[in-house]
Amino acid sequence: MTDLTEARMAKIEDEGSNGRNVLWMMLAGLGIVMTLGAIAGFIGEHQSDGGGALSGVAIALLAGFGAIIAGLSYAIWRNVKKLKSTGEPMTKREKLNRNIIVGLGLLGGIMGVVLSTSSVGNMPDNGPSSLSAIFSSGPIPLTVVIPFVFVWVVVMPVVAWFWHTRAIDEQEASAYRDGGYYAAYAFLILAPLWWVLWRGGFLPEPDGVAIYLIFSLIWSAIWFWKKYR
Repeated sequence: MTDLTEARMAKIEDEGSNGRNVLWMMLAGLGIVMTLGAIAGFIGEHQSDGGGALSGVAIALLAGFGAIIAGLSYAIWRNVKKLKSTGEPMTKREKLNRNIIVGLGLLGGIMGVVLSTSSVGNMPDNGPSSLSAIFSSGPIPLTVVIPFVFVWVVVMPVVAWFWHTRAIDEQEASAYRDGGYYAAYAFLILAPLWWVLWRGGFLPEPDGVAIYLIFSLIWSAIWFWKKYR
């Protein structure tokens, strides 16, 4: 009985450690995307000013950005290694689940950087900063739109189906469903509320991107809490 209790406590401790590792990986990935967005904005501004050779300060700044990206990439690698070595050896399903999540995170980061770079190139001089360019309403070239639509409409549904049927267990599926329930209720309550408050003059016009982000963040937060608590 004691051995069983100790094994269960060890499993809970391992899952909590995995949760912290995944959280740090997500934060580091977000930091990389933001840093790449800053680089794209800096280069875009340099080109709009006429281009030419970079100054010493500019080179040092870009080197600093590169060092930040290298450090965050190393942090992600370290946390992936910790996931491999935490508790009992990972099963094939757990490894597949981890690899899909990491792969989608990298794909999302690449798509975010491409969108940010293409948006910065179309921004007016007094437009939003490069970090917010990805969420702007500026025009995007067809060379970016078509691959983005293909990935979002064709690749993502296939990966989602594969993830649900081959990579996750019942506990994670339940956590995912719970996240969807809470996010759906948040959408049903907050979206009409924002619309009514806008019509009453209390809030700006409802923003579809902001609503999407709120929905996604609530879903992800509940999934993370249910899976790793």
